[in-house]
Amino acid sequence: MAVRRQPSTTSLSRYAIAKDPGVDLYNGSTSRDFCNSFWGLGDAGVNILFARMRGATRTTDELRNFWKERAVIEEEYANRLLNLAKVTLGKDEIGELRNSFDTLRLETEKQGSTHLQLAEQIRTDLEAQTTVLLNKQIAHRKNSQTPLEKRFKIKQTQESYVLKAREKYESDCLRIASYTQQIAVNPGKDVERLQLKLRRAQQTVQANEKDFASFTKTVLDMIPGWEKDWKEFCDTCQDLEEDRLDFMKDIIWMYANHVSTLCVSDDQSCERIRTVLDQLEPDKDVENFVQEYGTGNSIPEPPVFVPYNGQQSESPSKQTPGSRPAEFIRASARPAPAYPEQDPVVPTQPPEPQPQAQPTRSTDRLDSRSQSDSASTRGEYVDNSVVDPGRPQPNGTHPTVNGNGASRTAQQTPPPAAWQSEPEPPVQRQRPRDSVPLPPQPTSQHPDMPGNNNRAPTPPPDEGGRILFYVKALYDYTATIGEEFDFQAGDVIAVTATPDDGWWSGELLDEARREEGRHVFPSNFVCLF
Repeated sequence: MAVRRQPSTTSLSRYAIAKDPGVDLYNGSTSRDFCNSFWGLGDAGVNILFARMRGATRTTDELRNFWKERAVIEEEYANRLLNLAKVTLGKDEIGELRNSFDTLRLETEKQGSTHLQLAEQIRTDLEAQTTVLLNKQIAHRKNSQTPLEKRFKIKQTQESYVLKAREKYESDCLRIASYTQQIAVNPGKDVERLQLKLRRAQQTVQANEKDFASFTKTVLDMIPGWEKDWKEFCDTCQDLEEDRLDFMKDIIWMYANHVSTLCVSDDQSCERIRTVLDQLEPDKDVENFVQEYGTGNSIPEPPVFVPYNGQQSESPSKQTPGSRPAEFIRASARPAPAYPEQDPVVPTQPPEPQPQAQPTRSTDRLDSRSQSDSASTRGEYVDNSVVDPGRPQPNGTHPTVNGNGASRTAQQTPPPAAWQSEPEPPVQRQRPRDSVPLPPQPTSQHPDMPGNNNRAPTPPPDEGGRILFYVKALYDYTATIGEEFDFQAGDVIAVTATPDDGWWSGELLDEARREEGRHVFPSNFVCLF
């Protein structure tokens, strides 16, 4: 979008000429050179060109002050950045977070150095060159414009003398003509008085005529030299103006390039910070902290009073205290972050079977865990903690994971929950296969959990996939192929993968009923534990 040009508010604006459309000030000339464009009656172009050159000098001085102030701002900002980079940051941290803090301080120091370089470039490349142009303009004004302004004042004074002498001379001529006419028309007693006035007017007109001729000759002698000097001055002014305009364009362009280079440098520093942050995985730092500084999972038993009966081989105070292992399930209240640049993984309902597509069961699922990993590697937030199965997720969501075992919240159609009043019997999810059994009917509307409700479920052995979360079976299910497993309402299942087709992978927590190689079950028969 073009920038609207504002009217001039400088001293040049008062010399603006309102030109009539039908008046040609150039008499058909196509030249727009200064030496052909600033003449006019009463030397109207002289004051305009003088004002233009004074304004140009003032603009150059303002631009120099702008560069000077800009350099001061950059220098102050750079010094503050350098002082900030010296502040202690993250000295108590370890791992990748410590490296991220060190990189942050290092890049801040580099940014301070680049801003300091920009301040120096503004002083040397911009302010210094602008000062050279300003000195050139000052010299032109001192050596050319000021002497010419004095000559122009002298010329104006002589022209004013000519005007006054002409007025007096013309006035005396009119008086002489009037007296002569009155004497010819009214002969009589007033003739002598009129003749006396006529003689006095004739004497005065001779002196005024002499002055008028003298002043006119002086101006005529001055005009050729003035025209020559004015033409040369117009040429030097046009050269200086063209140089100034080119300089202004180039110097501001150079300033934009310097600032743009600084922005690129700052962006590179930020990119290096982001590169280091890519190496920061919170779960790994937490794991490293636990491995390097952990003190074990043995919980010492509280001291027990043992009375001394006189037959003990050692005193009660020397007996070794007992301990028990820590087997708690983490209950985290922190929400999983949602990254806007990542697509949320939304588990969908299993597709209905298509009559025209009947693939064999052997090609239906090659590796459920590998498919789950590829379908859920979109998330970046990593959390090795076990999701609290006893706490329902808000907004109809349930935890899903990425390929690294990271839990996060994905929006989906909520499955039947144990706390709902009247859950409807689900339709058994189907995949294209040779034969699909009819959906089972629920054995109970509110199946109760087994007797280990108040203790943490025992996880199945890790067979290559991490446990994402636990679910509870709402209805009985009978396996139809070798990869699936049977379960009953109330059974607890450890989920290891959640593919988008709705057939999840997991293991029963009941070791007596767990069968090796059977790990697939329908997700619409379960709810969050």
